[in-house]
Amino acid sequence: MNGRLKIIISMLIWGSVGIFARFSNLSGLGVAFFRVSLGALLLFPILASSKGWASSLFSIVGAKWKPLLALGVSLALNWVFLFTAFSYTTIANAVLVYYMAPIVATLISWRFLGENLRMKRWLLIGTAFAGLILIMSGQDVDLGNSDFVGILLALIAAFFYSLIPNLGRFLRDVDGKTLTFLQLAVASVVLAPFIAASGVGEPAWWAVFILVSVHTVLALFLYMDGLKEVEVNEAALLSYLDPMSAVVYAFLIFGEVPGVRTALGGALILLASLLDIKARGS
Repeated sequence: MNGRLKIIISMLIWGSVGIFARFSNLSGLGVAFFRVSLGALLLFPILASSKGWASSLFSIVGAKWKPLLALGVSLALNWVFLFTAFSYTTIANAVLVYYMAPIVATLISWRFLGENLRMKRWLLIGTAFAGLILIMSGQDVDLGNSDFVGILLALIAAFFYSLIPNLGRFLRDVDGKTLTFLQLAVASVVLAPFIAASGVGEPAWWAVFILVSVHTVLALFLYMDGLKEVEVNEAALLSYLDPMSAVVYAFLIFGEVPGVRTALGGALILLASLLDIKARGS
C-alpha cells in the first residue's frame, strides 16, 4: 500500500468518527480516554515484540520528551473537545468548524516558528474566519444554545489540533508506530485523573472497540506511516476527504442536512484552507 492510499483510507475512516462517538454512549472525555488508553494497550505488544524496542523507546523519550509531552496533551484535548462538540451540535457544524485547524496552524507557524506570510495568505485567513462567522451567525450567542456551545467546542478542538503538525516538525525522525504509541500513552496519562474523578457511564463496547482499533490504532498508524512517503502539502489536501465524508455519513446515518449558512460557511473555510495549502506548496 503506497503512502497516498494510506492517507486516503485514514481520512475516510476518520470521517465516520462522529458516528461511532455517538453510538458509544460516552461523554467526549470518555471517548477520548478509551481511544488513547486502549489504543496504547493494543499497540504495546506489537511494539514490544521488536528487538531492542524498549531501549530505543527510552532513548526517544529522553531526547524528545518536551515535544512528545506537548503532542500527547494536544491530542488528548483535541479529541475531548471534538467529541464533546458532537453531543451539542450537528456533525456538519462540528467538523466544518474543526477544519479551521489548518488556518490556525498557519497563524501559529507564523507567530512562533517565524514563517513568512504574504498578503494572499492573510486574505485566505480572513476568508476562513468569515466562514466561521457565517456558521456562527445562525446561532444565538448564548451558552444555553447547544449549537453555539458545540461550535465553540469544535473551535477549541481545532486549536489543539493545529498544534499537532507544528509539534510534529520536531519528531520527524521517530518511527510511525513508536510515535503513535507515545502520543496515545502520554494522552492516556493526561486524561486518567479526570476519568477517575468523573467515571465513564455505560459504554456500548462494540462501538468503543471500533473507535479504538479502527479509528485510533489503524487510522493513526496509516496516517503517520503515509506521511513518510507523501509530501506534507499533498497529505493536507487529501485530508479534505475527512470533513466531506463526515457530512455524507451524517446524512446517511442520522439524516442531518447542513443548513445554508453552515454549507456556505463550511465551503469558505475548506476553500481557504485548501488554497492556503496550495500556497505553501508553490
